[in-house]
Amino acid sequence: MKRLITICAMAALIGCEHSSTNHPIFKYYPSENVFEEGYVSKFYYHYYPDNPDRSAGTEIGYTKYIKLDETHFMTQKYNAAFDLMSERLSLVQGDSVLIEEGFGIRNFTDTTQLNLLSKTISVWESEMSEPYQIQYEFRDKQYIYSEYQVAVKDSIILNKPARIFSTKWDTREAGSDSTFNEGTTKSYYVKGMGFFGSDSKWAELSRHTELVEQMSVEEFEKRAAHGEHRVAWIDPENTMSDDSDFQLCDHERKITDYYWSNPDARYAYGKRVMLDTIYANLEESKLFNQNGRLVFRFVVNCEGKAGRFIARGYDLSYQPMEFERETVDHLFSIMQKLENWEPVVFGDELRDAYFYITFNIVDGEITDILP
Repeated sequence: MKRLITICAMAALIGCEHSSTNHPIFKYYPSENVFEEGYVSKFYYHYYPDNPDRSAGTEIGYTKYIKLDETHFMTQKYNAAFDLMSERLSLVQGDSVLIEEGFGIRNFTDTTQLNLLSKTISVWESEMSEPYQIQYEFRDKQYIYSEYQVAVKDSIILNKPARIFSTKWDTREAGSDSTFNEGTTKSYYVKGMGFFGSDSKWAELSRHTELVEQMSVEEFEKRAAHGEHRVAWIDPENTMSDDSDFQLCDHERKITDYYWSNPDARYAYGKRVMLDTIYANLEESKLFNQNGRLVFRFVVNCEGKAGRFIARGYDLSYQPMEFERETVDHLFSIMQKLENWEPVVFGDELRDAYFYITFNIVDGEITDILP
């Protein structure tokens, strides 16, 4: 309910009746003055593995939209740390949107221009005659990404007119007819709000893109300038652990999340041994009949060493709360006995990653330990 109220409020804020132009495409974006000033949408990207033994995960991202003239608008995507990751210049031509140029940024330093083989990304009123295609380089090989619009239909979302685009897409090595990555996506556009979210499915994984907030460019830049970090960030100067011997293997910004690993990153001896270690050392009297969730977050480096521990408490309604200091110290002392971890493997690279362990406590008893 809280999210619905937030979405409805921002729709009232930026999606007034005066559309940006009479063009059928721009009617689905915010009002003309908002679009020309620019606005930013904040999204949650929820990932759901088909394998029940693997953990779901969520990332945060931001997309900035600015209308440049009567036919062009710019789209910039940022990660949770407010780093620019890509940019595209779009042209509205008839009932179609074309990508005229763009670039992507890898490893926070390498900028790659889009090699556009076919520029039409969407058709709003008729059928698409050819797929959108780009060619790009990855690890010294050339690949071609193709996206095919297969259907577009009208709908209603939040009591507003909406458009739903169904696409299928695939990736293949240049010069080959064999695809190695393919999937489908449904994208949603709501009148007066622009891109509202999407649902994608590919091999062994689903992703739901959820719009959670829209803001002015000024507000977005204010947040970025305040030095906010990605949601999972742990300040190395404010931890509860002695990290004098703990070192990252790579740049701070390249710390990933445990759930991106294949195979799964976890305690080296398995969860059963981890639980046995915790319960063997637990003194329930130090839980003091409290109720809530005590979350320990930390970093495991590429060598499987854990450090940068912090603890946060939440009540059973997920509101912040303070646990007894003795409770926190006791459970942290047990955490220190879990010394060996399987590091994240991303592609063929061992990576530093954020981990967490949550103790669910009810009436002074641990009822669950997650994940």
